[in-house]
Amino acid sequence: MRRFLLFLALTAPLFLHAEDIPTLKAQVSEPVIQEFMGGCSMKCAFSWETSTLVPGKISQVIHTLDDENASTAWIDANPTVGTKLQFQFPKKLPGGIRDTPFFGFDMASGVIKPLSQFKAYARVKKARLSYNGKPFCYVLFADTYRWQRVHFEDILANQNDAFTFEILEVYPGEKFPNAAITEFVLQGAH
Repeated sequence: MRRFLLFLALTAPLFLHAEDIPTLKAQVSEPVIQEFMGGCSMKCAFSWETSTLVPGKISQVIHTLDDENASTAWIDANPTVGTKLQFQFPKKLPGGIRDTPFFGFDMASGVIKPLSQFKAYARVKKARLSYNGKPFCYVLFADTYRWQRVHFEDILANQNDAFTFEILEVYPGEKFPNAAITEFVLQGAH
């Protein structure tokens, strides 16, 4: 019994430290307008492929999250809480681009066009961010159809790295329990 108590006393800080990561609050910005879609982003350095990671399901590539179109939205086909969106950088790039600053993202949560559908689907309320499998922060989001900007300390991104966005909590949809995200743009490179 003493050994077990000693084990708990010595390992408790390790378990507490595992989830001892900061919580950020997304900054609400301007409305999502088609005329202002696109522009400078992490794409200036290199592209990425986005896919879903759901335990027990086959991952699926998502094309609507960064298509620069306010009229399209990704709608989660699975139970939303626990879904992970993985942003995978290319395995190999000409010239071997290294240590590209990656410092945040912009997200438009929910179905934005038509705006009458915004509350029909669930919207992201809380997420956990990880880089190459290591969690580094939580993010809290407002329930708004506007852009939400998240900035964190620079991560030096390289080929074959992966950024993961895990949905932990949602604002419930009035008609559908599935979460929707109109656009998700990684920020960095400049």
